[in-house]
Amino acid sequence: MNGEFKNTGGNWKAVFAIFFLLFFGTLFLSLGDGKLAEPASAGSISEFLYLPLLSNGTAPQCRFGVNVIQNPDNVQLEKLRLGWYLNYNTVRYPEFDNQAKFVPVIRLSQTGPNAQDFSYVPSGSSLLDVIAANPGADWLIGNEPDRRDFQDDMEPHVYAAAYAELYDIIKTADPQARVFAGAIVQPTPLRLQYLDMVLDSFSAQNGGAKMPVDGWSIHNFILNEVSCDYDPGNCWGAGIPPGINADVGEVLDVQDNDNMDLFKVRIENFRQWMYDRGYAGLPLTVSEYGILMPDWLGFDNNRVNTFMNATFDYMETAVDPVLGDPNDNDKLVQTWSWFSTGAVGDEFNGYLFEGTAGNYPWALSVMGQNYANYTAGLTKQIDLYPSSFTFSPAMSTAPANITLTAIVANSGTNVFPESFVVRFYNGDPDAGGIQLGSDQIVSLEGCGHNKTVTHLWENVSSGTYQVYVVVDAGNAFIESNEDNNSKTLSLTVGN
Repeated sequence: MNGEFKNTGGNWKAVFAIFFLLFFGTLFLSLGDGKLAEPASAGSISEFLYLPLLSNGTAPQCRFGVNVIQNPDNVQLEKLRLGWYLNYNTVRYPEFDNQAKFVPVIRLSQTGPNAQDFSYVPSGSSLLDVIAANPGADWLIGNEPDRRDFQDDMEPHVYAAAYAELYDIIKTADPQARVFAGAIVQPTPLRLQYLDMVLDSFSAQNGGAKMPVDGWSIHNFILNEVSCDYDPGNCWGAGIPPGINADVGEVLDVQDNDNMDLFKVRIENFRQWMYDRGYAGLPLTVSEYGILMPDWLGFDNNRVNTFMNATFDYMETAVDPVLGDPNDNDKLVQTWSWFSTGAVGDEFNGYLFEGTAGNYPWALSVMGQNYANYTAGLTKQIDLYPSSFTFSPAMSTAPANITLTAIVANSGTNVFPESFVVRFYNGDPDAGGIQLGSDQIVSLEGCGHNKTVTHLWENVSSGTYQVYVVVDAGNAFIESNEDNNSKTLSLTVGN
């Protein structure tokens, strides 16, 4: 998030704009390429299967993240118990590998008016090296491409073309990777229009195909949307997205920066947008948000902490059986990342660590301590369950070969994979049901991660069968919900 406060008027907002431009210009210059760490070797199933089940106060929480770590020596992430972080680039800090996951961001640039006029960093063999060094990572494509003049600043048809190319490169190199689209400044109607234009452009460029997305990433700042050409005295905030000809979008006051009603409705509206565009049930990450207004505008530590806690409370609990993620107990938001870890002095708000240059590690700020106090009260949880259970073909004559398919999910809070047993049964396993096939071992992170498990049931004779799938069949884990570990379905073979 840089240059959010652009204004050409001769008032305090202009001074504010210059500060943000200078601060973030320096910030992103400092986030250059670095040496990539080699991926850690994967452990065996036996190493994961019987880990401690629940722990308080120490285990990281997969939902909680932070933005901006300029140097791993600056901060002590373990104090926050967060589960992930991003640096707006693809340089991972191996110092944090046992504490938090790294989420790489590929930065984009538009170089001309046409769809193929773009570049990105890293590219070529450097990008392939980064993909190999981060197996199974969540990739964010671009950072605020809807921010005119700042950040990635891409017209919708150009973003669509860049996304298509990068999606293919990443998924070809690592089929287990998840690719997230979006990263818009805020999910307002104007910016949902921008994303609609992206989807339309992708379809037009790819023979009518739907844009493939593993998840959506949004920022959720609460900012003004006014063109400086239209009103130079009141154009602080997010501006008008590139490719859209408008004078204003949402017109807000600086005091709205912590408006929880707007924060909530924007997430709910975005989930509705996902549903309406055919992306219902996919994961959603709020990959950047916080308080940008400084304390001298009335946003003191207490006000920032009140907003922080309210957002945590909301995103921890907000569910919708239609709009939410079925692999995460219908939660609206799977993960979120607070902006940011640190700042120079106290001019920029929301910083979690504070200190002086060269005197590291920095201490928790009042806001950082609030973050740490919140996560300290959270228990590591495991919640394993089958989110769906189907069979095919729908109609069969005997003897039949039936494929049973289950999606098994984890709505827990573990950052690193936990392994468990999945079994299929002919009949109720608690009443003499017969296991079909052998145990299948699945390893899952929390926050809605999921895998598809299948079993081919061969030579099934005529009859009606009650078939079950059971997750954590070995009862390896004490779960937050022990009542959702199985699903059943009825199938008929022959007449």
